Amino acid sequence: MIRPAIIGWREWVGLPELQKPPLLAKVDTGAWSNTLHASEIEIIEGQPETRVRFRLDEGGDWVERPLFNWRRIRDTGGHESLRPVIRTSLEIASRDFDVEVCLADRAKLKHRMILGRNFLRQGFIVNPSRQCIHTMMRSDERLEMRYID
Repeated sequence: MIRPAIIGWREWVGLPELQKPPLLAKVDTGAWSNTLHASEIEIIEGQPETRVRFRLDEGGDWVERPLFNWRRIRDTGGHESLRPVIRTSLEIASRDFDVEVCLADRAKLKHRMILGRNFLRQGFIVNPSRQCIHTMMRSDERLEMRYID
């Protein structure tokens, strides 16, 4: 049994398959899913798989990933939308995860990424009085965690 990691209300996370520098993610126990800011989201139908193409930064390079799923999301205003979901690796608190991430345009919001409670139940305790408990530097000692639905 792995001891749960204590994290703050926002933490540095790495997305090594998508971008090099870590980003500051908001830990949101009220959200179900992880969400990452993406702009110019395009769905590319193809064989053998459908892919999602998007940009992480305005004018940045295109990123292309297999479409994993679609997820119906209800925002804080009660409006529903259907968002594309990709899988990628995520680094936080010296642990590596294979995670599902919804893509949405968060350009007008403060945090480019939200970590939702479905992910947090994989071994995290949130201390809402703290932030950035874990460094943005990747440690040498890592734990690879398996994602469980």
